[in-house]
Amino acid sequence: MAKHVLLFFSTWLLLFGSSSAQIDTTRTYLRGNSGRIPLIELNIGESNSTEKKPFILFLHGAGERGDDNGAQVKVGLPVFIETLKLSGLDDYIVWAPQCPANERWTDVDWKSTKHTMKPEPTWPLQAVMMAIDSLVLSNSIDTSRMYIAGLSMGGYGTWEYIARQPYRFAAALAVCGGGDTLQARKNTSTAVWAFHGKADNVVPYQNSVQMVNATKKVNKNVHLISYPDVKHGSWNRAFAEKKIIRDFVFCKKQ
Repeated sequence: MAKHVLLFFSTWLLLFGSSSAQIDTTRTYLRGNSGRIPLIELNIGESNSTEKKPFILFLHGAGERGDDNGAQVKVGLPVFIETLKLSGLDDYIVWAPQCPANERWTDVDWKSTKHTMKPEPTWPLQAVMMAIDSLVLSNSIDTSRMYIAGLSMGGYGTWEYIARQPYRFAAALAVCGGGDTLQARKNTSTAVWAFHGKADNVVPYQNSVQMVNATKKVNKNVHLISYPDVKHGSWNRAFAEKKIIRDFVFCKKQ
C-alpha cells in the first residue's frame, strides 16, 4: 500500500496543542470492493522504534463522513489522545479511517432499539477489517494490544466489529452506539466500556444498556458508564475518563 507522508504541523498543533507527544502523520487510502476509504495513520511516540507498538482503531461518527481525509480526526480523537498520554501511553499507532458520504460503518437504523446484524459488513467496514487483517499478518504491531474505539455511528461499528471478530481486539470503547444483542454474545473475551447519555435524543440510551446486558451473559469484563442529563454528544466526557482509559489501553489479549 503506497503511503504519502505529509507534515501537518499546523493542523496537529491546533488539534493536539496540549499534548507534547511526537506525532507522525500519514495520509493514505484503503481499497474496498466498492471504492476507497481515506485513512489517517498517527504514529505517536518514537517513530523509528523497532519495538512492536500497540494499535488503536478509531471509528468516527456520521458527521465526519466524506473524502477530505481530515474530518475524522477532529471530533473526540484529540481528547482521547490527550487522555491516553495522561494514562501513561505514549508510544502507539492510531488508524482513523473516514467513511464515505452517504455510507455507514453499520447498516442499521440508529434511532431503533432493535437491530439485526446483516450477513456481511458494509463495504466501508469490510475494507477496514481486511486492511487490519493484512496489518496483523505484517507482524508490525503488538497483536496482544489492539484496541477499538468509536463514537455514535462509530459506536455501532465498534459493537459490530467485535461481534464479527471477537478474537481481534483486547478492549473496546463504544460511545453512544448500539447493535444486535444476539451477536453480542459472540464476544467472550474483548473487554468493553460502553458510554451513553441518558438524555440522548439521537441514539436511544437503551441501545447501550441492551448490548452491555447481552454481552455480560458471556463476558464479565463489560461496563456501562451512564451520563444523566447528557444528550448525544457524550464522547468528550467519555474519552476524558482517565481511569477507564488507563484500564482500557493496558488490557492484553491472551
